[in-house]
Amino acid sequence: MKTKIAVAICFGATLAIGLCRAQENPATDSSAPIQDSPARVAEVLPLVQFDDAPLVDVIKTLARQADLNIIFDPRVTAPGSDGQSVYPLVSIRLEKVTAEAVLEATLNNNNLRLERDPRTGISRVTVKDPAAAEPLQMEIFQLKYTNPSNLVSIIKPTMEGRSQAIPDGRTSQLIVLATEKEILAISNLVDKVDTATRQVLIEARILETTRNPESVKGINWAGTFQAQNIYAGNNSFPMQTSGGSSSSSGQTPGAGSGAQNTVIADGITPGLQAFLRSGFQHPVAYLNADGARAVFSFFNQDSETETLATPRAVTSDNEPATLLVTRAVPIFKVTQGGTQVGNAVDITYTNLGIILEVTPRISANDQISLTVVPEVSDIESVDTQVFNGEEYSANIFSIRKITTSVMIPSGNTLVLGGLLSDTTRKSSTKVPILGDLPGMKYIFGNKSKSRRKGNLLIFVTPTVVQEADFTPTESTFLQTPVPQDPDARDMGSFDEPWDGVEPYDWGEPVY
Repeated sequence: MKTKIAVAICFGATLAIGLCRAQENPATDSSAPIQDSPARVAEVLPLVQFDDAPLVDVIKTLARQADLNIIFDPRVTAPGSDGQSVYPLVSIRLEKVTAEAVLEATLNNNNLRLERDPRTGISRVTVKDPAAAEPLQMEIFQLKYTNPSNLVSIIKPTMEGRSQAIPDGRTSQLIVLATEKEILAISNLVDKVDTATRQVLIEARILETTRNPESVKGINWAGTFQAQNIYAGNNSFPMQTSGGSSSSSGQTPGAGSGAQNTVIADGITPGLQAFLRSGFQHPVAYLNADGARAVFSFFNQDSETETLATPRAVTSDNEPATLLVTRAVPIFKVTQGGTQVGNAVDITYTNLGIILEVTPRISANDQISLTVVPEVSDIESVDTQVFNGEEYSANIFSIRKITTSVMIPSGNTLVLGGLLSDTTRKSSTKVPILGDLPGMKYIFGNKSKSRRKGNLLIFVTPTVVQEADFTPTESTFLQTPVPQDPDARDMGSFDEPWDGVEPYDWGEPVY
């Protein structure tokens, strides 16, 4: 360490700068000019005191202490009509300040300013023009965490019309052209805003249970009594000749030689086919029907499904995280006459299943404000509608969705329930009169019922990520030497003359 004491006496006035200490390190030594060493840290003086000192001498002393090369505008050093300086004597006493800060304050207090020339490294002390606008200066801020474009929208309202802020996304820098006061205010704002964004670990546990019991009992006579087809008439049975051509002329089997080449159509019941092939001929009519059909059911079934998903994601503070447990379902869009060969079909996909969107916001004491939006969707049924005589079908989707905001401590679990779905279906059939007879309701009737019940539980645990949670990974990737001959690879048997495509050099020695 070394001690520097500067004391000067001019025209009976006393100038004193109290003990100024500087380290021996040449990187921070005050002997280096500020212009040549932008990274130099300004030296803080314990005491700066002037008692009735001429302004020019004060400026020279402070400039020498701040390692500034200065020259004076002739208007500053020109004497007044009485031969004395037009500027009053200076008396100040300041503690723990830099010499450059005292110089700037002294110049401003006496309506002077310092014009810096970075090309020559010489500053000029001149008179400040009251009508002139404050000069603009350029400052480049290297951002660490904040996006430059986002920061421009923050600092723009604090700047005057002449000032500008230009973001550079490539280097993550903010270029500011503003007055010295604005740059100082912007610098303080950047220091407070350009901070690391905290992150939150979102852990979700999604449990969905589904149960589908069904029960069917009785005899369903719909095939007999609901759509019974009855045919009557002498010409009611279509015939086919042995040559394969169909005929509905009503030629009766067994009439003439043509009957030997006539085949009864398959639509006729087997008993009546045999009766007709026997050669029976009736001039009035034949009667045919589908016959009796019934479905006997006495069956119970039950199915139970459980779906468990545990997705995890890390997101920045106040940024949404979306967790999906879905399947992509195609949606067909048909355009009639879309192409020359037929209709045009456009296929799009939609996600059906469980979609969980979580937006965390960290508040004081590691409390986390969560905005949680769970959504459960599935295909419920198919809807069929008729337009212009054509039938169209489309899926009906069931969607269950909740939007909620809560405040919970970091590491605690939020439980979301109530996403229930319970569908019950009952159906019954009965043959009139016969099904009303005592003890005949299960012989001439049928009853079925089914139930589909689903329950969804969602557990969400947000945890604030600390810096200690990140472990640096050591890698020697950049230290790995690059192979000198990348084409020299072992191709095994492909280098042999039998499997290779290049001409074999028979002059090489065989080992």
